[in-house]
Amino acid sequence: MNKITKKIWLNYIFAPALLVLLLFLIYKQVMAKGDMAAQWQALKAHLNPETLKWFVLVLLLAPLNWTLEALKWQRLLSRITPVRFTKAFASMLTGMAFSLVTPNRVGDFAGRILHVQNRYKLKAAIASMIGSIAQMCITASFGIAGLIYYNLYFGNTLSLVLLGLAVLLAFAIIWFYLRIDMLSRLATKYRWLRRVNIALRVLRNYRKADLGYILLLAFGRFLIYNGQFLLLVNILGAAVPWGPGFLMSALMFWTLAVVPSIAMLELGVRGYAGMSLFVTTGLTAASLPILSGSYMLWVINLVLPALLGSVLILGLRLGKRVE
Repeated sequence: MNKITKKIWLNYIFAPALLVLLLFLIYKQVMAKGDMAAQWQALKAHLNPETLKWFVLVLLLAPLNWTLEALKWQRLLSRITPVRFTKAFASMLTGMAFSLVTPNRVGDFAGRILHVQNRYKLKAAIASMIGSIAQMCITASFGIAGLIYYNLYFGNTLSLVLLGLAVLLAFAIIWFYLRIDMLSRLATKYRWLRRVNIALRVLRNYRKADLGYILLLAFGRFLIYNGQFLLLVNILGAAVPWGPGFLMSALMFWTLAVVPSIAMLELGVRGYAGMSLFVTTGLTAASLPILSGSYMLWVINLVLPALLGSVLILGLRLGKRVE
């Protein structure tokens, strides 16, 4: 099977079929309670002037989330070439536009380096990898906390195995992140890495202080989008307690990070993961607020910046300089 055939199978046959399956499972989850009409009325009732201030807070937290990501990117680029915050912010938004239409948002780096001079593009792509690993370090660590909570109250053999694998994964990611410069040394030993050896040397520029600063910003982002999600679902009437809710939210984002997905499936995966963790564990009896909150967060934190990034891409294509 050649690459074109594989792509056709993935994008036009497998992905739509899996999406239909996920939507069916979500539908079953919603209908399982037998009170769809009541849930819908409750959802509408919670969208009132009293909850508006909390929704405004969710919206205001979104630019802060983007700002922290832009600061991460600025620090990463600053070890390659000086860059202003506005340029880093624009580059980050362009990356978001690319990430929204690629599997597990791997196209993020491709969008970011559009704003970087040609001679620095490969180094910038490697720097983008460091930022992604830092965010995964935080997600993996809090995912473990969520899995521990899940195993204490709802665990089974499978969830216990997942906990063990999650610990190993988190340890490996954090160890690799803190020794990221090791990759530049390996490049001299392995022939397949020698072609990018010069670019990989940029990893030696990142000191422990840089890595710690980037981790701190990643932690701030994690707190923001977890807080946004809990605010949204409670605004919509889920009545999720904040302590257990934060742990389940952390587990949900860990699940989204480790489960392979493509753009067509992301909403289905988000909805199913959220409802499975919050409804089946009994943290809430209302499935629609969880589903709606998951989708609203996706629009606020991913779609809106991606739209802005798309405008910047158009400007680049027209030959305009984005500052």
